[in-house]
Amino acid sequence: MLQLVEMIGRMNEKGCIEVPVVLMEQTGIRTEDEVRLLYIAAGENDFRNEAKEFLISRADNDSGEKILNDTNVELKLPPELFKDANIPMDANLDIVCMDKKIVILPADDPEMEIVPPELMEIFDELGIPKDKVSVILRAMEE
Repeated sequence: MLQLVEMIGRMNEKGCIEVPVVLMEQTGIRTEDEVRLLYIAAGENDFRNEAKEFLISRADNDSGEKILNDTNVELKLPPELFKDANIPMDANLDIVCMDKKIVILPADDPEMEIVPPELMEIFDELGIPKDKVSVILRAMEE
């Protein structure tokens, strides 16, 4: 089983992050090692790191590429969460990441209103598919 470990460092006046040597040695990264920094950018042409989080690894380690190319990423949710939200355990889910929250909805929600045709025309012109519009509207309602 993997364990997520958090290290605390400090940004110095030169813009460098200082992490205690003993902690870095536990990661296998040594002084003068070349490192790779991986983070999620705000958009296709917007490279801001809005989450203010990143993954650091040795440059000769392809862990970042493995994460980006892994199509078998699993998200495990406790059964109690499904029960409390009245979502069947075998339901397909839509997951929407929003500012400071993640909204999880059943993919086929019979209570979802149909998007008005006037709005759908606008979304079509913008190149936004109907299924994405539906998920976003549902997430905003929640």
